[in-house]
Amino acid sequence: MNHGPATLDVRTPPTTQAGSLVLASGSPLVAVLCVSAKSIYKQLAGVECYDMRRDVRSFAGGMPVVAHPPCRSWSAKCAHQAKPLPGEKELGPLCVEWLRKCGGVLEHPANSRLFAHCGLPRPGEARDGLWSIAVSQAWWGHSITKNTWLCFAHISPRAVEFPMVLHNGARDHRRWQLMSRAKRSATPRAMAEWLVASAALANAAVSNAVNGSNTPDGTSNGVAL
Repeated sequence: MNHGPATLDVRTPPTTQAGSLVLASGSPLVAVLCVSAKSIYKQLAGVECYDMRRDVRSFAGGMPVVAHPPCRSWSAKCAHQAKPLPGEKELGPLCVEWLRKCGGVLEHPANSRLFAHCGLPRPGEARDGLWSIAVSQAWWGHSITKNTWLCFAHISPRAVEFPMVLHNGARDHRRWQLMSRAKRSATPRAMAEWLVASAALANAAVSNAVNGSNTPDGTSNGVAL
């Protein structure tokens, strides 16, 4: 990967009359940042994936993002024993910058130190066009609870629907022990699809911001609580 400094430049993308960003085929476009080489996102339509080979620092902006910055350097549980690659930890703040500029959603483990470091709202809080919520990945079919924090940018909370389900976590610890490292970090397909669809809600907000107008819900930052 190229570990040089990144230049953030949000470019004006092609839009429909409704303000949604589009691919040449007409599909909505969302960038998914920091995915694995075999990520489930690569099987979804209408997404641009940035893995280690493509390098998130080559992302040029101009579309909403689903950001999955590497978490081991920011984990409240294991950061003290993490051995990140050179430049890996810096991808967290970079993804936050893109989230603020382009809109979308950032996903990180519950109690991630990235939130405090970058001034992101904690779950239940909202400010500066951002709001956060605590979720369980079991809602989207993960076999364990896997508590997660999501931070949304330039998307009204009223527009987002959460598929809350009950989950018995009594055997979570044993299931976690038996899981491969890849499965532990993998995003359930249903959650990946939901995150992309949620991030796409920022399309009109980004387009209107580029054009200097308010967002569809009548606010200037896309958040109406």
